[in-house]
Amino acid sequence: MANDRRKKRNTFRKFERTMTRVIVFALAVFLLMLFAAAGGIGWLKWLLGITVMAVCVLSTGLLVLKQEHTRPRSRWMLASFLGLFVCTLVSLIVGFPAPPMA
Repeated sequence: MANDRRKKRNTFRKFERTMTRVIVFALAVFLLMLFAAAGGIGWLKWLLGITVMAVCVLSTGLLVLKQEHTRPRSRWMLASFLGLFVCTLVSLIVGFPAPPMA
C-alpha cells in the first residue's frame, strides 16, 4: 500500500512539474506579446496572444480531463492559466500596450 501511495505522489509531482513548465512558457510568450505590442508589431502581438490563449485553454482542458481541477493542491495551476487567459484577452481587446503616439 505504501508503494502504491508513493507511486501516485511521484506521478502527481511529474504532472505538477510539467504544468509548471507550461505556465512559465505561457508567461514568457505573454511577455513577448507585450513587448511586440509596445514595439508596434501588431501581427506578432496577435499571433503570440492567440498562442497564449490556446495553451491556457488546452492546459485547463487537460486539468479537467484528469479531474485535477477539483483538488485543492491543483487549484494554483487552474488559477494561473485562467489569469493568463484573462490578461491576454483583455490586452488584445483593449489594445494595451500600444505604441507611443507621435
